[in-house]
Amino acid sequence: MWYNISYKKGNTYSKYVFRLGHFLPEIKVKEVLPCKYSGEKFEGYDKVNLPYSRLQAVFDGKIMPTYYEALKKITGIYCLTDCSTGKLYIGSATGNGGVGQRWGNYLASKHGGNVKLRMLYEKEGDAYFEKNFTFTLLEYFGLSYDPGKIKQREQYWKLCLDTIAHGYNDN
Repeated sequence: MWYNISYKKGNTYSKYVFRLGHFLPEIKVKEVLPCKYSGEKFEGYDKVNLPYSRLQAVFDGKIMPTYYEALKKITGIYCLTDCSTGKLYIGSATGNGGVGQRWGNYLASKHGGNVKLRMLYEKEGDAYFEKNFTFTLLEYFGLSYDPGKIKQREQYWKLCLDTIAHGYNDN
C-alpha cells in the first residue's frame, strides 16, 4: 500500500530531511493511494496521447488513476496510430462508459472488433499492437452529447486523414 502523508512542524510543512521514526506517532494519513505515486497526473483531454503500454498501465491501476476516471467521463473521437507503418485508425466512443470503456475494448482484444485491425491482429498478434500502437484523443464531448453528431465528426476526421484508403478504417 502507498500512502500520502502530511506532517506540520510548527508553522511550516516539513520540506527537509528529518528522522521519520521520531515523528511517526504524530503523522496523519491523508489518503491511501491505489498505486505508487509517480507525480504524474491527468493534464487535460487535449493532451491525451498514450502508447499502448502506458494505457495498459493506466487501466491496470498501476499509474495515474485519475486518467482512467477522466476517460470514463467523456465520449469522443480518437485516433489509433500504428507507429511502425504510420497508418491510422479513426474511431468514436459514444457509449455510457465513454472513451475509457471503448479503449478498454482495444486493450482486451487488440482490434476492438474492427475489420482491418482484426486482420492485422490475425497476421501480427498481440505483441505487434503492444509495441506499435498509440492512442490519441482528437475531440471530446460530454456523455450526454448527441451520438449522431459524434459519428459525423468521426467521418470528418476519416476524410481529413484519408484513413479509409490509406489507413485501417473500412467505412
